[in-house]
Amino acid sequence: MENWHLSRNVPIALFLALVVQAVSVSGAFTKVEVGVEQNSKDIVAVGERVSVLDNRQREHEVRLARMDENIIHIRELLESQQ
Repeated sequence: MENWHLSRNVPIALFLALVVQAVSVSGAFTKVEVGVEQNSKDIVAVGERVSVLDNRQREHEVRLARMDENIIHIRELLESQQ
């Protein structure tokens, strides 16, 4: 079995280019990972805000239903007085 060895015919620039490319790819993956983590945090924050808004909407719906009932009763009172 023959051991692997480096031929002198291969230019050093090729190895430097491979190292630079490996570092660039590593940096790109790091940026993607950081972006994914930030997006996860943002999704949680947006979910909490949506929950708060949903609760407020339900409160407004209840208030609106009560107002409708009050208007119906007022209308019935006015009609009965005529």
